[in-house]
Amino acid sequence: MKPRSGKGNELPARDSLEIEVKDFGPIVEAKVDLRPLTVFVGPSNTGKSYLAILIYALHRYFSDSLWPRRRMFQRDRDEKLPKETIKSIVELAEQILEYKGKPLPEEGIVLPAPVTDAIRSRLSEQDDYLGNEIGRCFGIEDAGALIRKGTTDTARIAFRRHNAKEAKPIDHSLTISANAKELETVIPEGTRIRIGLGDDDYPIGYLRRMAMEMISLGDRGNKRSNSYAWMLLEELTDQVPPQIVGPLALPAFYLPADRTGIMHAHSVVVSALIGSAAMTGLRPAARTPMLSGVLADFLEQLIEPDRAPRRGRKPRQDIATPIEKAILGGSVSIVRSEGTGYPHFTYRPKGWKDDLPLMHASSMVSELAPVVLYLRHMVVPGNMLIVEEPESHLHPAMQVEFTRQLAMLVDAGVRVIVTTHSEWVLEELANIVSRSGLAETEREGAGGNGIALRPAQVGVWLFKPKGRPKGSVVEESRLDDSGLFPSGFDGVAAALHNDWADLASRIGEAG
Repeated sequence: MKPRSGKGNELPARDSLEIEVKDFGPIVEAKVDLRPLTVFVGPSNTGKSYLAILIYALHRYFSDSLWPRRRMFQRDRDEKLPKETIKSIVELAEQILEYKGKPLPEEGIVLPAPVTDAIRSRLSEQDDYLGNEIGRCFGIEDAGALIRKGTTDTARIAFRRHNAKEAKPIDHSLTISANAKELETVIPEGTRIRIGLGDDDYPIGYLRRMAMEMISLGDRGNKRSNSYAWMLLEELTDQVPPQIVGPLALPAFYLPADRTGIMHAHSVVVSALIGSAAMTGLRPAARTPMLSGVLADFLEQLIEPDRAPRRGRKPRQDIATPIEKAILGGSVSIVRSEGTGYPHFTYRPKGWKDDLPLMHASSMVSELAPVVLYLRHMVVPGNMLIVEEPESHLHPAMQVEFTRQLAMLVDAGVRVIVTTHSEWVLEELANIVSRSGLAETEREGAGGNGIALRPAQVGVWLFKPKGRPKGSVVEESRLDDSGLFPSGFDGVAAALHNDWADLASRIGEAG
């Protein structure tokens, strides 16, 4: 995968997203602007994985596969809408029909206030569903267990989607207490949304047919007009998610730490889980989930990665093979049993005619095999890929190369979050950002195969322990005058050097 110019793939302004948490897990306070490549760094037990799993849970909930948008309205079909709301929906239908035969405006259309109110009220009723998904991803029965110890009794999660064309962002706030969850969504007055992607039969054609019916019925408020008003609200709600939650509406994939162990034990773990499921009803249910949702999703996705439906547009580039060529020195494959179809993972070094079972390959190969499989079969541009500890089982030189490969993924359109303790990852990332200051013709000779990302495409966030209140705070780490992202690693190096100097001095004196 040849690096592109570095100009493209800046997320549009409408896709920028800010996450803010308070008193969540070990985190006292964090405010993170998610960039195309976002890096979490800091000591252990400061909440890097907590925040990464939270972001994954939000993606899971608001992506097409999980968010119960239809359920938000279907149960209300028999409820009589206020006449003012029906009138606004008729006016909106008239707007839609104005563009018959031509694309809807690029900037979208303004939602009438009563329509916005209806959507907002239904969003606010999703608090328990969202809270339950967050709890599932963490492997706990209730999200209230994620409240930071020693606080009052609530955790707050806020996420907002900014749009350069709008004066105010769309703001969402989830408050979690021991006994309740409350989601509040603020959609500013005059917010515009885009409906559909063009003048296709669906969804534009469907919306226009409903719009014509609405106009013919008018705002009389009878049962038929009320029913069509609800249906139009349902369809509009299907169009809204990418615009009110930005990139959270797209799928995310989470690659947990210790991928080597999970890959080696995959068949054993899945068999045990199936056996446990078969015993349901014969023994008391476990008080807590056996697996976190993150790990369960990972195991489930590994069963049929090559059969997973492709979501979104197909990638124009092969985004998996470059990792095999640059790091693995061979290819990763899936071989299915003839009887059961169960997948077995194999590795074939370059030049070999036969495959090796993955468990006989090096830990580096096992660690990166799921990355390759996800990129080959599931992840497409626009999706989020979250990788814990990309440095695991990698020699420093390979850590540097994998960092370059992650940058190339970002350049190809994949959004990436990594959690890391690696000095090599951060130093190479600093070089990748610094390289963007060179002219394109000069980058090839500047190392790193010319890979470059602009500063606005990369965010490094430092998780810092705090004594009072006990927990961690998160702040952005920016490139300093030395061309590095400050991370505290230099303090460790300095301490080691001082120890060496002291030892050398003592040994000299003793001799």
